Amino acid sequence: MKRPSMIRPGMFGGVISADTRRQVFDYHNEVIIAHQAPIDFVFIGDSITDMWDLDTYFGGRGRRIVNRGIGGDMTPYVLRRFPADVVQLHPKYTVIKVGVNNTWALDAWQQKDLKTPQSIHDEVVTETVEMVQLAKQADILPIVSSLLPTCIATNKQTAIRNELILDINRSLRKKMEALGGIFVDDHSAMTDHTGKQLRSELADDGLHPNVLGYTIMAQELREQLKRVGIEI
Repeated sequence: MKRPSMIRPGMFGGVISADTRRQVFDYHNEVIIAHQAPIDFVFIGDSITDMWDLDTYFGGRGRRIVNRGIGGDMTPYVLRRFPADVVQLHPKYTVIKVGVNNTWALDAWQQKDLKTPQSIHDEVVTETVEMVQLAKQADILPIVSSLLPTCIATNKQTAIRNELILDINRSLRKKMEALGGIFVDDHSAMTDHTGKQLRSELADDGLHPNVLGYTIMAQELREQLKRVGIEI
């Protein structure tokens, strides 16, 4: 067997979360490409995607689902690895869920790393739209999943963060409507009575879903995709 020519985005340098899985993903991508394995869905994003046991929720139906989530990842790096981890695998669909880690710039330790809510909003929306456009150019149907709310009591920016997440989700919904992609809202099913904060029983740390949270996410994804004729 001749090894295929393929995209390898390389390392980004410094302390970058995306680098932690790069070698593993390159090896796995090469196997998929070399064997021309048909892929139905590629999920891409941060730790919320990485920690999602997709086989348990969506496996056993004859569909091939690939997880390309990386803990700690942010939109600039997901965008840069998108051609390697999504486009060159030629899935039918890609589920994009990333952006919450961008919001930690609200309370960065160093002044130079601090960002305003508006600048974070623009970064997440712009770079997600670029991923959507890359997918569409490759005849892959993009599915953008909403950012989830948080409920970290010890974090002073939680209220601001949750308001920002709402604003980002509103913008992403509008962008997907304009671009002809699909927006899946699981945020609304996971908030408390305020409509902004994550229900405390859905995440042990106020951020990462536990089995209760992931079960809601899976139900929402399955039901909302079914409405547009997509089975997962």
